[in-house]
Amino acid sequence: MKKFISNKYVLIVIGIILLFGLWFLATLIFDKNSMIFPSPIVTFGALWKLLGIGYTYQCLAFSVLKMLIGFGLGFILAFIIALIVRDDERLYLVLSPMMTAMKSIPTAAVVFLFVVLVDAEYAPCFLVMILSLPILYESLVNGMRNIDPQIIDAVKIDCGKGIRKVMRIQLPLAMPYLLVGIISSFSLSFKIEIMSEIVTGYTRNGLGSLIKAAQVNDPTNMAVIFAYSLIAILLMIIVSIPATYLRNKIAVKTGN
Repeated sequence: MKKFISNKYVLIVIGIILLFGLWFLATLIFDKNSMIFPSPIVTFGALWKLLGIGYTYQCLAFSVLKMLIGFGLGFILAFIIALIVRDDERLYLVLSPMMTAMKSIPTAAVVFLFVVLVDAEYAPCFLVMILSLPILYESLVNGMRNIDPQIIDAVKIDCGKGIRKVMRIQLPLAMPYLLVGIISSFSLSFKIEIMSEIVTGYTRNGLGSLIKAAQVNDPTNMAVIFAYSLIAILLMIIVSIPATYLRNKIAVKTGN
């Protein structure tokens, strides 16, 4: 019995049951009519209806596409900067305040900045790029900097220096750190992308646009808004499961 209870999958199921139990209890306490704080039953009923509408998938695809564009740009910039900084302590210290500031920037303020600089349709891409860059950068740099110096010295003869050393040694050994950064920033990026659509008031093709439209059309029907949010949560869970599994596999192989 003790072994069964300590099983990680059993604990996850218990956690899910606890989550929905607290959700249902909160509904009974704060909103018995499920208008402002809908119950899980009402929310999943609204979700089922939304999943039967083709436009839901179209908007979800557009939101994911814009998020991937911004995330890809952020990753490329983070990779380039990490390559430059990885072995230079002075550059690392110089860039540290900038990266800390980028992580602390108020999201809403940056949204309005990009709305002014670019079209509202593309503002989420740039916002995701700016906010995912420091997380990805720190994951790459910390992963490369935490490699045992003896390992680096031992393989310098075979691999030499420069990009070859990075691709064959530093990047593979830093992969667990990088995957942690990717998982963290990926989920955050999707939330930022949806939020930026809501804040900018962009009304075409986006999950955030659907949430905004649902709130404007019927402010008392929060079940639809909860259902759209649940779609985003389920997507992130689907993405994070294989990413976490891969990260653990790599960590076991590398001993990190």
